[in-house]
Amino acid sequence: MALRAPAKVDCNTAIFDASAFAVLLNDQKGQCCYVNEKWRLLSGLSLQQALGEGWLSAIHPEDRPRVIAMYAAARQGQLPVVEYRFLPGEGRVVWVSSSLLPVPGYANVSCQALICDLTASKRQEAERSALLVEQKEMKEELESILSSSNDPIVAVDMEFRFSVFNQSFASLFFLLYGVKVARRDCLLHYELKSEEDRSNLITFWGRVLQGECFVIRRALHGDDKIIRVFDLSFSPQFNSAGKQIGAINVLHDVTLSAQTERALQKSEELFKAATQSSVDAIYVLEAIKDESWKLVDFDFSEVNQNGFDFLQLHLDDTPKMSFEKAVNRIAYGYLFDVCSDVYFTKTKYQQEKECIGPDGNSCWLLFSVVALSNGVVLTASDISERKQSELALATFSSLQQAILDSAGSAIIVTDLSNTIRLFNQAAEEMLGYQAGELIGKETPAVFHQAESARLFIAEFEKELGEPLPIGSDVFSIQAMRYTQRDWIYQHRDGHAFPVELTMNVVRNQQGEITGYMGIANDISVRKMAEMKLQQNESRTSAILDSLHDCVLSVGMNGLILDANPAALKVFAYDNLRGKSLNLLFPHLGEMNLQQNLAGEIFTRLGVDTQGMREVVAINKEGVEVLMDMALAEVEVDGAHVFITTLHDLTQHKLDEQKMQETIEELEAVQTSLSGSHEQLSQANQELSRLAHLDGLTGIANRRLFDQTLVQEWARGARAGECLALAMLDVDYFKRYNDHFGHQAGDECLKRVAMAIASALHRPGDFAARYGGEEFVLVLPGTDQEGAVQVVEAVLNQVRNLAIVHQTSDVAKVVTLSAGIAVVLPLQGVDPYCLVQAADQALYQAKHQGRNRYFLAGANRLTE
Repeated sequence: MALRAPAKVDCNTAIFDASAFAVLLNDQKGQCCYVNEKWRLLSGLSLQQALGEGWLSAIHPEDRPRVIAMYAAARQGQLPVVEYRFLPGEGRVVWVSSSLLPVPGYANVSCQALICDLTASKRQEAERSALLVEQKEMKEELESILSSSNDPIVAVDMEFRFSVFNQSFASLFFLLYGVKVARRDCLLHYELKSEEDRSNLITFWGRVLQGECFVIRRALHGDDKIIRVFDLSFSPQFNSAGKQIGAINVLHDVTLSAQTERALQKSEELFKAATQSSVDAIYVLEAIKDESWKLVDFDFSEVNQNGFDFLQLHLDDTPKMSFEKAVNRIAYGYLFDVCSDVYFTKTKYQQEKECIGPDGNSCWLLFSVVALSNGVVLTASDISERKQSELALATFSSLQQAILDSAGSAIIVTDLSNTIRLFNQAAEEMLGYQAGELIGKETPAVFHQAESARLFIAEFEKELGEPLPIGSDVFSIQAMRYTQRDWIYQHRDGHAFPVELTMNVVRNQQGEITGYMGIANDISVRKMAEMKLQQNESRTSAILDSLHDCVLSVGMNGLILDANPAALKVFAYDNLRGKSLNLLFPHLGEMNLQQNLAGEIFTRLGVDTQGMREVVAINKEGVEVLMDMALAEVEVDGAHVFITTLHDLTQHKLDEQKMQETIEELEAVQTSLSGSHEQLSQANQELSRLAHLDGLTGIANRRLFDQTLVQEWARGARAGECLALAMLDVDYFKRYNDHFGHQAGDECLKRVAMAIASALHRPGDFAARYGGEEFVLVLPGTDQEGAVQVVEAVLNQVRNLAIVHQTSDVAKVVTLSAGIAVVLPLQGVDPYCLVQAADQALYQAKHQGRNRYFLAGANRLTE
């Protein structure tokens, strides 16, 4: 087109200015003679810029031919609709839809273009396309996983409806319950013959649909009465926006491994039964330490029957008798020193000793001590009998072979060339090989773990000071040295496991060495016990650190032998060792006894070993302390020692006095209003209320919390409503008590309790003191979002108290940490699972820095 001057509009433009569309008017030659404000906003051009052919400059160059063609079609009597793009500047692109309509009655206006903004719809269309692509990719990925997995896999939506599953799951479900699963079927509507399986599956799905992720092993009971064991892995399923849309369960069949574990357990039981007839005595000992972590003795953790016989003990003796006392009774006191050295140095001890047995006859014993993380394992073996048994194996008679096959230990014998010549049934079960596969064909290297063998050879070379010949066999090296050590065997299927391996040489009747023999016992259980002992030690240490009662050990002469930190704090002494017990009880008067001064003190106090007694002690500052005293008399190193435990009753008595005064006031009211049944009933209700209140803080106590939790759990299960529970803990409260004193600590707890209670506004919301500096909230009919709002209000309320706490690591004022758990209650499920979940969440909040809350099941941590 040639550039021409724009024609003047000869029409009323008001109707176009009021139009809901962007409007462009063209004359008969296609030149623009008018645009309204909406068109100018879409195109980015002014009216002057749009006049004539200027309006085409706002259109995307790729779209201009189609727009010009649209006008050409309009001149032929057609009324096409075309989508094209404006380029208003600044990198923006505006999609529009344009339709041409004739404008009759005007000389210089031929047609009008009505233009609609399509940008939003185009954006939505692009987003939908991207979402469809994402969903397609996710579907293809899921179908690929489902089709390639041999494990049954199933997913459900938030309404317990099956959304997807693979063929393995469909086959398994039909095999177990005779039910053909279908997509969109609801699990809750299935009737399974095994009510136990149905209840468990619904419970597990309910947990994972609440956001929990877990793995659990369960036996599923099919219609064919065959029990199959599965590891059930449950995890939440989220969409791209992070919203949970369901859950996935992967079932891994561990029936065979479970059967193997039971077989191994049976084998272990057979082994333990076999060891009862031997002379070996085995003791697993746990270290006992005092407050300064100094080793003072060992506890018996595990003892076999021969161990009881060797130490001349009965089964009920071990809980009350220490190891040192037990070995001193039979003149083996040096074993305590040996075990102590092994525990500290972490080296293995092994020594042969000529001893006198219980029958008075001389015998040779092999004592072996191995260090554990929190103790030692002591083994006493009769060497002569074992050697005779091992020598008898060399004859290979049928009777001896039968005896070997009945042994619970794996026994392997080789000749001098190290080729296996004997492989008993216990060895077959332990290692997965058949005797016929190995005898005369293989060496023990086939089941020795290569890394363990390499380390042993390196250790032996270091001891010798020179390298061993190439090809030296670890089996024969150990046998020549007659060693007993922990070792690693490798099963035929590739898994490794620990054994206790005893090695010796085999001799003929002339005393010549004809081969080597190894006796192995699977010590997997012992290793697990060692781990358990380590965990118990950590738990015991935590308990000792949190002990608030005073504990004193006192000699017969009345001198204090030791005192725990709580005692030093209560009595205001830096050290009480060597001081007379009479120092704490000066009101008893002068005592001149030297031999049994402690007995005289306890007699005057009226305390014995039969029960507890209230006593009054005097601390270093001259303040009287009312206490409950309990007394025990023990024997340590042949000397009698008194162990006394004292519980500070000061606050308890104050609370009792306050309660008694309240009760007396209520009783007075009850007496004066005996004629009024209504007032008497109110007084009785007040008495009942006080029984459910915490004596210090005035809010609900633990007893009322237990009742409320059970009631709200049952109500939520009936109504199908969520129940939320929050555990609250005052941050670094022990430091607060230590710095400001117990009276200030009590006042702090009162103010915190009132702040917590004031933050609850619904009638059904409940707050209680759980114990110490811990509080608990029960929020019926509350989901996760509601629970978070309430807890945030509580945390802010306590911060706003501005109680100074200079020893806190998180703030200069008193703050709280909180753990939140929300669940849909189910009938038959223990309500205290909610308490455990909230307590774990509280632990996470404290572990992540305190002064915040943690939401269980949501990986949510917020300050």
